[in-house]
Amino acid sequence: MLATIRLGLASVREHRALYAGSFVAVALGVALIAGVVVLTVSIGDQGPEVQDTLSLLGVMAGFAGFMAIFVVSSTFGFTVTARRRELGLLRLVGATPRQVRRQVRVEALVVAVLAAVAGAALGQLVALALAVLLAAQDVTPERVPLTWNLLPLAISAGCGVVVALLGAWAASRRAAKVAPAQALREATDTGRRVGAVRGIVGTLCLVGAAAMLVGIRAGDPVLALMLSIFVPELVVVGLVCWGPVLLPLLVRVLTLPFREHPVLGLARENVGNQARRTTSLAAPVLAISAIAGSLILSLSFAADWDQGITRQQLAAPVVVTDTQRAPSAPEAGVVDGRNAVPLATGGEAASDWTAEGIDPATAVATRGLRTHEGDLGRLTGRTMAISRSAVFDAGFGLGSQVRVRFPDGTRMRLRVVAIVEDAATLHEDVLLPRRLARAHGAKPTGTWFVLPAPGVDAAGLRTALRDRGTGDVLTGEQWIARVDRAQRDQNQVGLIAILGPTGLYAGIAIANTLLMGTLQRRREFSVTRLVGATAAQVRRMVLAESAMVAGAALLLGSAVTVTVAALLRAPMTAGLDDVPLTVPWGSLLAIAGACAVVTVVAAVLPVSWLRGHPSAVADHQR
Repeated sequence: MLATIRLGLASVREHRALYAGSFVAVALGVALIAGVVVLTVSIGDQGPEVQDTLSLLGVMAGFAGFMAIFVVSSTFGFTVTARRRELGLLRLVGATPRQVRRQVRVEALVVAVLAAVAGAALGQLVALALAVLLAAQDVTPERVPLTWNLLPLAISAGCGVVVALLGAWAASRRAAKVAPAQALREATDTGRRVGAVRGIVGTLCLVGAAAMLVGIRAGDPVLALMLSIFVPELVVVGLVCWGPVLLPLLVRVLTLPFREHPVLGLARENVGNQARRTTSLAAPVLAISAIAGSLILSLSFAADWDQGITRQQLAAPVVVTDTQRAPSAPEAGVVDGRNAVPLATGGEAASDWTAEGIDPATAVATRGLRTHEGDLGRLTGRTMAISRSAVFDAGFGLGSQVRVRFPDGTRMRLRVVAIVEDAATLHEDVLLPRRLARAHGAKPTGTWFVLPAPGVDAAGLRTALRDRGTGDVLTGEQWIARVDRAQRDQNQVGLIAILGPTGLYAGIAIANTLLMGTLQRRREFSVTRLVGATAAQVRRMVLAESAMVAGAALLLGSAVTVTVAALLRAPMTAGLDDVPLTVPWGSLLAIAGACAVVTVVAAVLPVSWLRGHPSAVADHQR
């Protein structure tokens, strides 16, 4: 055992340039997770008013964790696969499969521990940068003071070590199964074989994702949004598991017209023959394009759904905003103002809500409030209603007795008498009798829905209200457009906060994997130079290979994005007559462009050393 440890340490020193890529992947992955966790702990100390920010950080943590696990395991697997020939030579001189596996795991443990420590230290700086980003995007009113706590850092570091060991474990098992003579013959060929475990996991992920998309219920937008985050991750894992078979085949099909070109044809063959290297290079591009693209498109479709349901339900032709005083004029018939009061629920599903006090008849007349189950007419006394989508988060439903606490300290039990259809722009998820809400501190939000008096048209009502100087008087369509723009701006802020750090990490991972691949192929490039190829031809070949792999990964990522978004849009918009279709082309193209630019730059720069003479092969052999 001691001999294996010493050999592993010596091997890490010998291959420090190759293991540098794994070190970077683990360190940055741990730093990203640690930064989000530290910021979450710090914001959690600020009180219940930061629940929305905590929810955002929860999504950030999920994205960061998935990308870190994905990139670290892929990078470590790539590192070990790059040494298949060397490990085969160890088998040739008498090493047993168990010894090979043990050596690889020792090497991975050394690199992972050092990288995790560095990443945990860097995590504090990442937390500070995230705090500045959230404050700059107005997600938090001011920069959050960070809480210095070793526990989040230790947990993040431990996760990095475990993930690295899992990645090395899978690769070491593959390497240990290679016969010595076969390893010598294959040299750098990584093969297209997909193991039984990998194939089963990939198939289960793809089948599970398909079942979730097909089985989603109509009219459940919250579940659809949750699936837009979770399902693409399953699909990406499934595609990468089958990547050694799928990606080379896809590249060969896409580049069929270039098979006779001297440089592009060689690049095409290299990509097709180096299946595992191709999969490792494509994995981060596929992950960020599929997951980020699905989230962007799904959020846009969610805004479309909200706009469609608001347009369909809103009955008031006039909406007055930016005033705490109820609009008053003889031309005004029914005036229905929104109000809000914080509400905390107790029990196993304890959480904080924003509740609204309503008069059911008035809300139905002005906002088209619709009942899904129960009877809104019973919303009197100590009762409450809840929206259809909120039932999933609340943990209670029709007929439940819910313990609640108001800001004034009053505690009571409220019975759920109705479940209403979702319309987040028109009303809150929790509805109370107006008298009850006012008695416990409900305050106007500044939005009033106004119906004209009998014999008065909407234009006359707007003119009368403007003459009295009551707030900002809008038509229903103007108000819907304003709210929709505000919601999309808010979504954009959330996307920047969620995808910014994760996208940066994915970009570094793409460059890191390409650099590792180039380092592994120094001898191959040198031999190519010795047989007459120029440095420019080698650079073009490398650029073509990277472009082919990135193009195939982006194509798969786009297919995942379109499929997930299209299948989720149908149940989200079921039953609505007028739903716009908004595709944020700018954001989607920005992701594809960023992946392409990073891939091209990271592929071309490392081969600049070929501008000299080809004697590097001799140096590399020594």
